[in-house]
Amino acid sequence: MFNHKVGLTAFHLKILGITLMVFDHVHQMFYFAGIPMWFTMLGRIVAPIFIFLSAEGFHYTRNRKRYMITLLVGFWLCQILFQGLTYLFPNEHVTLMNSIFGTLFLGTLLMWIYDNFKERKIVKGILGTVAFVTLSALPLMLINLAMTGATPNPWLLRLILFIPSPFTVEGGIIFILMALFLYIARGKRWLQVLIIASVAVISYLINPTGIQWLMIFSALPVMLYNGSEGRKEKWFFYIFYPAHIIILYVLSTTLFM
Repeated sequence: MFNHKVGLTAFHLKILGITLMVFDHVHQMFYFAGIPMWFTMLGRIVAPIFIFLSAEGFHYTRNRKRYMITLLVGFWLCQILFQGLTYLFPNEHVTLMNSIFGTLFLGTLLMWIYDNFKERKIVKGILGTVAFVTLSALPLMLINLAMTGATPNPWLLRLILFIPSPFTVEGGIIFILMALFLYIARGKRWLQVLIIASVAVISYLINPTGIQWLMIFSALPVMLYNGSEGRKEKWFFYIFYPAHIIILYVLSTTLFM
């Protein structure tokens, strides 16, 4: 057991995550203005931290369906805001494809499926599996449909952006599966760290010249997590994510375009 008087609480991990996330997104919005690469290198540890916290949150929440729906609605709202923003303020240097809420939603969907099969709720488990497979296949079907005419159908292509799928969310299937395995390994911190390290190695093997493997350093704050929630600021983190992206994007567009 972890001593709740020492180490990092979930609140501390969230503060660390959003702080480094700002560095990452400052680079995303201003890389062309000379922001150094180490800004985004710091950001590589952010997604694993929030994926780890989603596994913790899904375990402790009193209403798992509401938890999942909140993430799904957050994903949809971000897509609406970001697509509207790029339409109103076009920026040739920046493409807004940020969709961490979609990754977290699909990860919790797999957690829900896992729990249903574990608890022998077979029908719910099958329905959840069908939903996940459908979400995975639907973007591919829409792409094929959009490309059947003489010119691509822009409305169908835009619709794909609003479907949380392993093909459209941040990190793809690797991050989604990492969420599931971190959930299954709850209570075994050494195993959770090994899972994060394994995903970092896989990321390196997929792209040796990339920087995603730096996510391995998220293992340290995860190891220091003491199992307690800490200060409760639930909605702040849901609001901060789209808000800071919007502010940075508008500054990038208005200052340099």
